[in-house]
Order: sequence, then structure tokens, then C-alpha cells
Amino acid sequence: MYLGLKEMRHEKLRYTLLSGVLLLIALVVFMLAGLANGLSNGNRQAVDAWQARTVYLNKNANQTMSASQLKLADQKKLSGKQIAPLASLSGTLRTTNNHLKTTASAFGTSRTSFLMPKLVSGHQINGKNQVLISADLKAAGYKLGQKVRIGTTKQTVKIVGTYGKSTYMIAPTLYTDIATMNRLKGAPITSGDQQTVNGFVTKESSFKNAKHGDLEKLSIATFINKLPGYSAEQLTLNTMIYFLFVIALAIIGIFMFVLTLQKQPLFGVLKVQGIGTGHILAALLTQSIAMAVIGIVLGLGITVGLAQIMPAGLPFVVNWAQFGGYSLALLAASVVGALLSWRTVAKIDPAVAIG
Repeated sequence: MYLGLKEMRHEKLRYTLLSGVLLLIALVVFMLAGLANGLSNGNRQAVDAWQARTVYLNKNANQTMSASQLKLADQKKLSGKQIAPLASLSGTLRTTNNHLKTTASAFGTSRTSFLMPKLVSGHQINGKNQVLISADLKAAGYKLGQKVRIGTTKQTVKIVGTYGKSTYMIAPTLYTDIATMNRLKGAPITSGDQQTVNGFVTKESSFKNAKHGDLEKLSIATFINKLPGYSAEQLTLNTMIYFLFVIALAIIGIFMFVLTLQKQPLFGVLKVQGIGTGHILAALLTQSIAMAVIGIVLGLGITVGLAQIMPAGLPFVVNWAQFGGYSLALLAASVVGALLSWRTVAKIDPAVAIG
């Protein structure tokens, strides 16, 4: 350890350059991880807020809510506690004068459903054509008492309450009741148990019997993974991160191997003096670990600093547990890269190396 650190102090430029390369790799890893977390959170934040365990959709909908069509009456095929109907609509939320326009995801459920969010201001839905909006929409300029439209419909609804931040498929959310949702969709039936819904969300439920028609039961994890583009998006970003681990291992491995070849005469002298292969290898490991720690710590610090000044619209979330795991992975890659030179060190013949 002492030999490795002493050499690093003597060869500052060489080891500073490699630490800088590892810093850049760590920075890219943490930035990609933060973006992946942000996009994941933006897609599923509303679903996580439900704290549900199961979703029931039409079995012919390919496990996708927007393609699922059911009737309120289908709820009679389920048994259990806290079963909530759910209808969805994505479109442009706009004021009656078109002054404000925002892409939003609307959810319709029963007024007493556990899916209804806890309000920050205003009141819960207690009348016809009322909606609740998230803090994201309030920040965009929408206000209590304002009348708005969704999509291409001419039906207006009134904002009566606001709740915390909530997004679904990256878009801010709003909630209303089933009847209002069907009016917004232009559905012919806006009352009774023949109203159209997209599915049912539950905390604890099961089918009443084997004959459950077109219903298909999904776990909440499966439902999230089936969100359009969600899995492909996460797989792409995570694959890039994993490749960066391989690149870090290769860079350390190549650097240490070339360094070992250049220092064969020095290692030969050390062996003549009685210093074994284990001590030399320990010095190489110390150097690789020190460079990795410097790069990781600086990369993490820069990432956290950048997260504080990023635009509000950029989806970026710092997950400390995940960042800790990635830091350990980068450190492990550096150690493995350094160990790739052990055979070269072990084969050094002092007589040949000294010449």
C-alpha cells in the first residue's frame, strides 16, 4: 500500500489523468441512473400513489389499460375489499379561452374510492362535471374554480381541488368521477352500471368464481412494466450503465497492464530485494482503488450538484441506495481490472528484468 501511494504522489500527472477518466465514467453512470429514475418515476408516480396490489383489465387488451374496455357491472365478478373502478383519458387540458394548454392524464373513479388523492386545497368532488388537479398543473397556471376542457371535447369541467405532485406516462394527472369521465369521452352511457371503464384497481381481491368473463388479473408490477415504452426505456438506459462498468474495468485493466510492462525492471529490482509478488500486486490494487474512489466521490458530488440546478421539467431523481450500489460496482470493476495484471507480475524474472 505504501509503495503504491508513494508512486502516485511521484507520478501525479499520470494518475490524475486516469482518475479523471474514471471521474467521467462515474459521472455518466450517475447521470444516466438519475435520468432512468426520473423517467421511471414520471411514468409510474400516480400508480405508486394508489398503493394497490392488483389490476383487472380486459383479457384482450394485451395487458394495456388504454386498450381495455369493461363495464362497471363487471365489478360484481370480483370479491374483496377496496375495489375501485378506473377509467383513463390522455389529452390536452386547456382553458375555455385556450390561454393554457397542457398534456395531461385524466383518471376517473368512484367519488369514495381509495384512488382519490388527498387534497391540499379545495374540496372533494361532490357534484357534476368537477375535477381535481395535481400540483404540477397548478404550477402551470390552472386555478381553483377555473373551467377547463380535455382533448377535443366541448364538455367543460370545473376545478374544485388540488393535490400533490403526480404524473402518469410523464404527464401531470387529474381525477374526476366515472360519469364525468364518460361525458368527457363522449360515451353514450353516463350513468348506471353499464358505464364504460378501463379496469379495476384493488388492494385485496379475487375472482368470485371460475367464470369471470373477459377479466384478466395483473399484479401492479406487471401493470407498470406493461406501460407503453416503460420497459424498453428502462432496459435501454440500464444497458448503457452496465456497459460503462465493463468500460471502466477495461480501462483500469489496460492501464495497469501497460504500467506493469513499463515497470518490469523496477519490479525485478524489488523482487531481488526480497519484496514478493503479493506486495507488488497490493501496490497495484491500492493505486486502482485510490483512483476509483477519487473518481467516484467527485462524480457523485458533481451529479448531486447538477441535480440542484437542473430545470424542473427534466426528470431526474437521486436514489442514494442505487447510487451506492453503482459506486460499489465501479469500485469492483477497478479491482478486477487491476487483478488482470497479476500473471504478468508473477512471471517477472528478476535476472531478465534487470538485464
